[in-house]
Amino acid sequence: MKRKVTFGKVLLFLIIAYLLIGLVYSLSGYIMDVFNARELVFSPLIAIPLDMVGWPWSMWGDYTNGFLDAQFFATLAAILLAFILFLRLLFRKPKTM
Repeated sequence: MKRKVTFGKVLLFLIIAYLLIGLVYSLSGYIMDVFNARELVFSPLIAIPLDMVGWPWSMWGDYTNGFLDAQFFATLAAILLAFILFLRLLFRKPKTM
């Protein structure tokens, strides 16, 4: 049986990858705040979902303002991993029996 890549599978992968990259961005920011002994401004119940949706704008702001720290590079690594997995989804060969 041949496994097809459908529009639904691609869309589901992109949505899940987008949200997981946002989760990496948010959690790495919280970890950096704990290491730097900074006080949390927003409750994680509010900030994490907002970061999961708006992480591209935050990444762009970090890049343009020169805040290239561990949070930025952890998110770049998550983006690279998601891109590699996406290419694997598109170009994997079906199993032959």
